[in-house]
This record gives sequence, C-alpha cells and structure tokens, in this order.
Amino acid sequence: MENANQLRPTAQPSGRPKASGSQTDCTNIIVVGTGPVGIRAARMLKGQNPCHNILVFGEETSAPYNRVQLSLYLYGEISRDALTLPTKTELEDDIEYHFGKKVVAINKEDRLIVDQYGQSYFYDKLILATGSKAVFPAILGNTLTNTFTFRTLEDTDNLLARKKHGHGVYIIGSGPLGIEAAIGMKTRDNRVYLQARNYLLDPSLDRKAQEILGDSLQTAGIYVIEGDNTESILGTDHVIGVELSSGRIIECDTVVFCTGVTANKALADGAELATNKGILVNDVMQTSDPYIYAVGECSEHEGRTYGLVAPGFEQVTAMSTHVAGNALPYTGSNTNIKLKFGSQSSALIGKVTDADCETFVYANRLKGIYRKLFLHNQVLVGYIYIGNWIELAQLQQAYAACTRIKTKSLEQFEQTGVLWDDPKPTHIKDQPEEYIVCLCENVTRGALTKAMESGNRTIDSLCSATNAGVTCGSCKPLLAEMLDAPTQNLVMRHYKSIYWYSILAIALMVATVLLNPIGIGESSQVNWQLEKLWFDNFWKQVSGYSLLLLSLLAAGISIRKRWKKLNVGHLDDWRYVHSIIGVIALVMLMIHTGMRLGHNMNFVLMVVFLSATLTGSLVGVFMARNHHWTDLKLREHRAWWSRVHYTLLWMLPALLSYHILAVYYF
Repeated sequence: MENANQLRPTAQPSGRPKASGSQTDCTNIIVVGTGPVGIRAARMLKGQNPCHNILVFGEETSAPYNRVQLSLYLYGEISRDALTLPTKTELEDDIEYHFGKKVVAINKEDRLIVDQYGQSYFYDKLILATGSKAVFPAILGNTLTNTFTFRTLEDTDNLLARKKHGHGVYIIGSGPLGIEAAIGMKTRDNRVYLQARNYLLDPSLDRKAQEILGDSLQTAGIYVIEGDNTESILGTDHVIGVELSSGRIIECDTVVFCTGVTANKALADGAELATNKGILVNDVMQTSDPYIYAVGECSEHEGRTYGLVAPGFEQVTAMSTHVAGNALPYTGSNTNIKLKFGSQSSALIGKVTDADCETFVYANRLKGIYRKLFLHNQVLVGYIYIGNWIELAQLQQAYAACTRIKTKSLEQFEQTGVLWDDPKPTHIKDQPEEYIVCLCENVTRGALTKAMESGNRTIDSLCSATNAGVTCGSCKPLLAEMLDAPTQNLVMRHYKSIYWYSILAIALMVATVLLNPIGIGESSQVNWQLEKLWFDNFWKQVSGYSLLLLSLLAAGISIRKRWKKLNVGHLDDWRYVHSIIGVIALVMLMIHTGMRLGHNMNFVLMVVFLSATLTGSLVGVFMARNHHWTDLKLREHRAWWSRVHYTLLWMLPALLSYHILAVYYF
C-alpha cells in the first residue's frame, strides 16, 4: 500500500484526446457525489472555466441537500425544502446532474466511469466526493426494528416519523452528531438517553468541561449515561430496551447509532487506487492516479480523514486550483466544532489539541460556564467555550487576527472568565463591515448589509442571497440578530399543566382581592362546621402553620437551581410541583384569612404573598408558552418577573414568622 506522503503533485497529463468539439482549455470533468463538497467542487470548477463540461453523479434520488443542517431539520427549526442546495445559477445552467445514478466502476485505462445501468462516460478529470457512511457497531440486536442511524436525509425522515411515536430513545455515541440527535429526538413526552462511552462532544474536553456540558444536557431533558457501555439491544423483532455492561436494563423503544463514520472508498478500491482509512491524496488532492482527485470525507491526507464539511471545502480549493494549472497546496485543517441547542452554545475552535500551547482556563459549574484559551507565544491560536460568552465577537476577531493577549488580561481571565476590562454585548450590526459572520462561506457583515438593503429581509432570503448559514447553520442566530428576528427556544415538560395552574392561581388571587370577606353568620347556608375554618383558633393555627410550610417548600425550587448537589429530578418536574404548591398555598391563604386583606403588617404580608403569586404565575405562563411567544422582549420580561418573584418568595418566611410571633406574644 502506498503512503500518502509518497503521492506527489503530478503535472497536467497530456496526450489523451479531448471530448469532441471541446476547446483547447476545456475538459470533461465528472464529479461523483452530490453532497455539499461535491456541489462546491462542481461550482468552483465551472466558475474557473465556464467552458468546462461538468457532469455530477449522485446515488441518492433526491436533489442535493445540505447534510450539515440535518440536525436543524430534526429539531424542527427548518423545513425539508430549506435543506435543498441550489444547483442552477446563471453560471451553472449547463452543469449536468444525474441524480439516482450510482457510479459502480472506474476504468482508469480508458478514463471512463460506469453507472449502475451500464452506461459509460468519459472524463479528463474525475473528482471523487463520495463522502462517508455511518458505522454500525457489532452489538447484539443492532438489526431489530426501530434501530436507526443518523447520516442521510432518508435517515432523518425515518427519525422524524419515529419521533412522533417513540417514548424512550437511546442514543449510542456522544460526539457532536450524537448530542444533536439526542436534542433533536427530545419531545415533551419522551425520555432520551445519551450513552457517553468515553467522552462528551470531543476527547479534547477535560473532565470539568465534560461535567458542565453534561449539566446543560440534563437541563435540556437528556439523561447522560457515563462509564456503562451498551452490551446488547433487547427485543425479538423490535426494540424493547438495552442492557448495559453493569447489568442495568433501560427500557426504550428506539435506538439511534451515532458511532462515527468511515470513508466511502469502495469505488476507489475497485479501481485499485491507493487507499488506507480513506482514499490517499497528495497536497493538491490527487490520488495515485493523476487524472483522479478525491476531496471531502472520502479522502485521507497525511494520515488524517475529516468527518466535517469545512475541511472538504478547503480541499476543493486546492484541487480546483491545481486543475486550473496552478498550485495552492492543502496543508490540513482544524476540526472546528460548533454545537448549539436552545440558548446554550459550545465550540472548539482552532488548535485545541496542540501540546505545545500554553492554556488558560476559567470554569464555573454553577453558572454552566467553561472557557479555555490556547496561546503560542502570547498569540491566540484556539479556544474552547461552553455556555454563552459576552466577549465572543471580540474573541473571534482576536483569533482571526492572531492577536497577542496581554499577561494582565490572561490573569484577569483566569479569575473572572473575562479577557477585556469592559466587555459589552456588541450587537452584530455594530461590527465592522469586514467582520466575518459566516466562517464556512466567508460572508462578512458588509455583504449581509448589502443583501438586506436589496430587500432580503427574512433569514431564508438572506441565506439564499449570501450563502451565509447554508452550510452548518451555526451563524443563523447572528443573521436573526441582523434582522432583529426572534429565535426559537426549547420547550419544557408539563408545560400545559404549568400553564393552567398559573391561570388558576391568578384567578384565585383575583378572587381573594375582589370578593367580599367571609363573615360570621352572613349566610344561613354556610355550615357552622365550615365556619370553624375561618374563626376557630385551633383551625386557624393549622391553616397558618400549613401556609408557612408550603411557603418554605415553594422556595425550594430556587435552592434546586442554585445548589448543584441537590440534583434530584429534572428541573421542569420541580417547576411543576412548585406550581401545584402555589395553588394549594393560595387556597390555604383564603381559608386562613377568610379573604380579608388585614391591616398594618398583616396587610404587608398579604400584599407580598399575593404579589409573589402574581409574578410566579406570570413566569409560569411565559415559560409554558415560550415556544409560541418567541419575541425577544418577552424573554427579558420573563427574566425580570422571575427575579421579582424569587425576591418576594424569600420575604415570606420572615414575614410569616413575624406574624406568628405577633399573634402569640403581643
């Protein structure tokens, strides 16, 4: 087997006949693969020389689609149509696409490819962009009904159909794809488990980073299983559960494999091209045959294969430059990873595995924040972050400009997590025109502004006009910020029940304030035993102490959010119980007071109690309806009401204690 280092750039071959009628500098070019990299290759080659005769072959019958955004499709954030890659532009009208035609053989001697129907096509240059395929682990039961992979559009359609009916989903694999699958399969009514065999997201994350990311996933409703591998999938004809190495059984009806990919190199193997993990290529992406190039996830350069789209785009640039008769050698790529769900974002950018780098870390598990900087001779060469970072725009600029970071700033960073003295949340519109918003397509803020001035005032039209957001989609929140458009939220459990309990609490509060107080003997229809609840000393004590206990229990949710050791149950379950306690406490208040507002400190106590009820109910309504009311201002109102609610709630025990003291001793 040849080593990739032995493959050297070869001059443009000559001596072969051109296609009939072709110009001197025009060639027949065939691209095999209709993924983002294959489409990029066809476009770039056509853009360099419009007279090239370009044919593109794809095994899938569907039009080319953006595989990178399949996760967004699974989340429900974009439609199926939004995945489609445009294949016809003014320049590309004569690119010939063959969808649903699998290339089954390459005849290197005659420079022909053969499709599944036996038809042959001549090429001067052949570009292999066959991508990769999902790895199916050798686990007992991996062929049962309702076991899935998450790689293609067909896979995603199958998962969406299953998502409507599945009650327990078990994800095997905790890399970026596994985490995205877990978030995408989560609904209000199901349980999702994520098996993390060795790490979450990427092995370069240290233990502290893994813990903080795990906390965020649990908050999103994902149960993370660490250090307990999957032994077998249980069931006779369909999935009923999984058995772990510890012997633990987890009931589930759906299993999704996100256990890595392997290069699609069968076509290259059949043509006896040099292969290893992938198709071996040199620095200009030539294979062992100088007429054939390989780009994207099917290629192997200097011993490395890449499971991401961005390196494939960089390889296409090197390949197309060489086809044009020039040289722009490919030197390898950083495997940047970006992950976003709800308001949580994480990323690994640049040289985050370089052992020669000096590192600086700030971590705060309580706040769900992890930040790590990688510097070489004081120059920022990479960074990792989990959780939102107010300085992210400045950090991206510093990284792109290879900025030297001052020692004082680094010392401050390790103490506070902040690099600059006065960090302010900079709006994307305030960035300079040359600021790069979309790293995948190199789209600047200035280009987006021009597109908006031309009438592109929706995210879809802005993406179509500039290509921003069409690759990985991670810059779409910035596009929404450019357009002042709302972004989506994750929904919470029990949202319907919390909503109606909140409405009931508001109704009871209004009744307490507006209805006449209950008096002795005001109605002959009021049983004297019932009157004891309002006027008998013993029952007043029972209702009073019950009210104190309920107030303390209601305050427990704020302890649960701030004290990570009290990590019992899901936070949404606590919110649900909190709303029930709130309604019971209101009923108890009406019993205890007879709906009297009181005087002096008793009046203050009633006002604080009812205000806490009102603000808590409003927060419950906002959170329960947050997946419908996505206005950005509404989120700010919810946060403000939450702070007021917790302040009032913690005043209640003190006021109630004073009330009890006053009753007994004054």
